[in-house]
Amino acid sequence: MRLVLIAAAAVMLSGQVHAQGRGRPSGDTGASQPQGEDRQKRMAREEAAARAAMKNVPDSKEKYDPWKIGK
Repeated sequence: MRLVLIAAAAVMLSGQVHAQGRGRPSGDTGASQPQGEDRQKRMAREEAAARAAMKNVPDSKEKYDPWKIGK
């Protein structure tokens, strides 16, 4: 009986693992960086993008009060 339960659990768990694959081709490693681009260049590009995004955030004109009720 115990062997049957273990086998059933293994079958159920293997089905969940297969479903999490999301249909990726087997040759795809999931790497988002282009071939030949080194890590330092990628990090510099991401830092520049983060700085550019922060320039779009407006400065706060008033102090934020989390306990303020209403307006």
